[in-house]
Amino acid sequence: MSTNRLKKQEKRYENLDFAVQIKKDNLGILKHFIESEKEAHEHDFQGQFYPSYHYEINRVMSTKMTKIPDEIIHLAFYYRLKLGTLDKPLPQHFSLFLNAVEKNIADNNLDKSYLSAYKIYLLFGVMNSADAKNVHHITYEAYTNSLHFLAISNSYTSFPNLRKKHIRFLPFIENKTLMQRIYEGISSYFNSDFTTAGSLVLLLLDTQQASKDVLFALHKNKLENTTVWLLGSFYKDFQNTNINKQILKNLYELYPKEWIDEYQPRKWS
Repeated sequence: MSTNRLKKQEKRYENLDFAVQIKKDNLGILKHFIESEKEAHEHDFQGQFYPSYHYEINRVMSTKMTKIPDEIIHLAFYYRLKLGTLDKPLPQHFSLFLNAVEKNIADNNLDKSYLSAYKIYLLFGVMNSADAKNVHHITYEAYTNSLHFLAISNSYTSFPNLRKKHIRFLPFIENKTLMQRIYEGISSYFNSDFTTAGSLVLLLLDTQQASKDVLFALHKNKLENTTVWLLGSFYKDFQNTNINKQILKNLYELYPKEWIDEYQPRKWS
């Protein structure tokens, strides 16, 4: 049954006449996107409108959408979130966006979407579906700033380049909401990825003792050799303060020297 629905969508949305008709129909673009994704999620297949028309969808979502009903805007945000797209909505659409975020979290099926749980945490401070309503506590400014942090962190292709450009991260230290979430949650989302890398840079750049305490606390978690090497590689590039020197010294005191000084390849199971 799902295969038949998939093929029907393919036939419909790959039709050239349809493409000509829909190209400038902003409302129609969002309606077809929503209809396609709704059916796809209900029957467990990939909606076929988005792959062919994602540029058009992005274009519409970046406009003021003054002639598009709020419910359509809300559902467009909702299904884009399921595809892993974290929009930067216009201020007038922020409440609709937050409603869509809340509904996604309340669905409690992030495993069936491309939405990252750790990004939801860093942006909204929510770790489980029971707290979905808490997304409404964030301000537009805090959200867009934290979203910018994620974008910059994930714009790099190597950790050394990210560390060299650490000055780009300095403004985020003023985002107290983001910093608090990093303090409280980095151990839960720590991984060899660029969001973790960006978080480490903030903790090392920040002069507050609270940031340093987070790093000292990480050392007590019986870390694997790959994690120790990752931490050491970051610490070595930020030895400009006494406290950062103490953090590196503490790492050497707790773990084998070769884990810190020699590259530790990750073992894939």
